[in-house]
Amino acid sequence: MNRGILVIVVTMFVARGARAEEVPKVFGEVIVLEGKAPPSSPPKPTNVVKTRAPPYSDHAILSDAWTKAWLLLEIDERGVVTRFKFLKRPGYELEEIAASEAFKLRFEPAHDGAGRPMRSTMLWEIEWPSAWWLSTFVGTRSAMPKIVGFPGRRQDWYVPCRGSGPMNLGSVRPTYKDCSKPDLKKVATEVWINRPRGSEQR
Repeated sequence: MNRGILVIVVTMFVARGARAEEVPKVFGEVIVLEGKAPPSSPPKPTNVVKTRAPPYSDHAILSDAWTKAWLLLEIDERGVVTRFKFLKRPGYELEEIAASEAFKLRFEPAHDGAGRPMRSTMLWEIEWPSAWWLSTFVGTRSAMPKIVGFPGRRQDWYVPCRGSGPMNLGSVRPTYKDCSKPDLKKVATEVWINRPRGSEQR
């Protein structure tokens, strides 16, 4: 997985037709729903700028927050995100920004075994590194951490995960990063957030 991108595709997807009360079984990185065959090929993003950081709220900047959102996107046969669920909310008044970013996405749709476009559901991550950390080490808070060194690794590789241990107080900009994973239990409990009417991209 390329950790250097703003929005990271995880190879998890579920077939269309799951009911809200159906809880997925997880095997590695693929979500399998009882009686539902996954697409033969998952959807692929077509308009993601890998180096761009998402917009920040004032609260996230002033709090020096490093946070992320995990979303479950529903993508139709045209590659349009029709709705999504939060499997991990970012906090810091970033939910509206996460929704806006999600509905801007376009995909090459998933395909079934016969090669026909089909609806699918995919996990999607949006990360907001600390705005002050980005300003200090990347030079702008509008870009994600770079891939550096050989072999390449993300520029923030040394920043500890929240809850993992002591903060590196010797750093120029000590902070913790958000290394959270999606809460898959929320697949069955969170409500869908629908695309606003008239907002479909052509």
